[in-house]
Amino acid sequence: MSKKTIYDIQKIAALYGAEFEKYGYSLTSLMIPKGASDARFKTKFDIGKLDNTRILDVGCGFGHMLDYLRAWDINVRYTGIDIFPPFIEIAKQRHPGADFRVLDILDQHPEERWDWVFLVGAFNVAPEKVNWWSYIQKMLQRMFNLCTQGIAIDFLSSYVDFQKEKAFHASPEQVFSFAKTLTKRVTLRHDYMAYEFTVYLYKDQAVTNNNIFIDFKKGILPEPKI
Repeated sequence: MSKKTIYDIQKIAALYGAEFEKYGYSLTSLMIPKGASDARFKTKFDIGKLDNTRILDVGCGFGHMLDYLRAWDINVRYTGIDIFPPFIEIAKQRHPGADFRVLDILDQHPEERWDWVFLVGAFNVAPEKVNWWSYIQKMLQRMFNLCTQGIAIDFLSSYVDFQKEKAFHASPEQVFSFAKTLTKRVTLRHDYMAYEFTVYLYKDQAVTNNNIFIDFKKGILPEPKI
């Protein structure tokens, strides 16, 4: 196990490999619930203005994010990465010419920077719970270092009726608290699926003289005369 990753990446790859051996090209191999992808992707894309930006899709699987970007006419420079080579092979077959790579961002250090870095569903299944939260913290730090504008990540919520076996259900409060150690500007959304949430971490933390984030202030209409 790499000291840098603090988690055995091969165990993660083996877990997905076992599902892939059973189901092949299927959302089931990615352990994604059917009918949830549109909500998950829309929530990531709501983070900000995406047109003509660079996007890194961490844990891209079969490259379905690129399908949604194209179907919804969002023009970006897309890069998809995954630690499981068979997923990348299929993604390249589905989208010839697109930028897909086998890459572990904790052990390998690309020199590029992307405007937005997204992760969809990849933290939800943990081969072992030991060190998983520490691994997530390292990943969030690395993803935030790779972005110029922000990152969006989703989690299964701890606010559930029951927890799935081998699933990681994150505490929204714990995730928010850690996110605030990386940036002052954080959004937590628990409004799009009953048992999942997404967090946005923004790079631009500049504020006005009355402590409104400048990027947010740009979208406010002129004040009425009071």
